[in-house]
This record gives sequence, structure tokens and C-alpha cells, in this order.
Amino acid sequence: MRNQSGTGKAWSSDRELVDQILSGSGEHFELLYESYFPRVYRFALKRLRDPGEAEDVTQEVFLTLLSALPSYQGQSSLLVWIFGITRNKVNRRFRRVRPPIDSLDGEGATEARAQAAPTDEAVDARRMLGRCEEIIENELTPLQRRIFHLKHLRRQSIRTIAEALGKSEDAIKANLYRMRRSISDGTPGLETLLRS
Repeated sequence: MRNQSGTGKAWSSDRELVDQILSGSGEHFELLYESYFPRVYRFALKRLRDPGEAEDVTQEVFLTLLSALPSYQGQSSLLVWIFGITRNKVNRRFRRVRPPIDSLDGEGATEARAQAAPTDEAVDARRMLGRCEEIIENELTPLQRRIFHLKHLRRQSIRTIAEALGKSEDAIKANLYRMRRSISDGTPGLETLLRS
């Protein structure tokens, strides 16, 4: 496309514009951006029907262009090539699972909070899991780590663990209790999270 931006600059060929950008010309990239941004945005908006999503896709397209321009061969117009990238970005958005957005009035607010809770809980759970791993690695004895591994990762019974380690079942139970206590004390909120 031989286009003109609002600055009055023009380029004679797509290849020339790409070469100028690849040589480090920020002015030429601005020219590309100003010329194609509205068209890419309209294309994305028409398919996604969400201005925020369309703007995100448009930004992603131009970020991708920065790294993909060296692969432009000129076998199609720059516009067609950019729209190919845009189409791929839009299609990826369609494949993503998006939670429904409800009104924050009345019942919608309760529903939105209920949908947000699992996300908050997942973040808390990841943080707590990291803390649990630290405690297991740094605060449990080698015997306790072995018991933990057999009980919680291999899912063996207390009797099987006792036989494997040559300990009484009561000793295994006592160690499991102490481990649980150490992990729980070192990870505030863990018991509440596990009950929810």
C-alpha cells in the first residue's frame, strides 16, 4: 500500500518501508503504525465485538510486527501480511475461554464476586503451596520427608509406611501429626483454605 500518514510522509514501496524500519528508523515504524493501526483495530473490533479486546489484539499485532518484520518476503502486500498476523491473533482470542461479564448491580455483583473468589483462592493456594514446599524441604527431618513422600505422594497407608521404615504405626502417626502442625503453623490460613 502506498499510504500517507497524518504527518504527510509517504513510502514508495512496502519493501522500502520494511527496509527502513529494519535499519532502525523509528520514524518509519511510526509511519507504519499510524497508517495501519486504525485498519487493524477495525478488523479486530468487527470480529471480536469488544473494544478492549480489539485494542489488546491491535497492540499485540504491532509488538509481533517488531520481531516478525525480518521474515517479510514481499510476496504479498504489507497490508495482507499484517492482516494475516491480525487474523491469527483474533483466532487465538476466540480459542481462549473467557468468563462471562455480568452487571455489578444486585445479583450480578454477588455472582461476579463468586466468580472472582476462585481466582483469589488460586493465588493464595499457590503462595501457600510454595511456603509448604519450603517447610518440607528446610524444616522437616529426613525421616519426616520420607514419611511425607510415602503418605501424600505415593498414597501409602500408615501400616505400609510403618513396615517399610521399620517403625510402629504410632510413630508414623506422631510424625505425621508433627509435620502437619509444622506446615500449618508456618502457613497461616492453610487450614481455612483447605476447608473451603
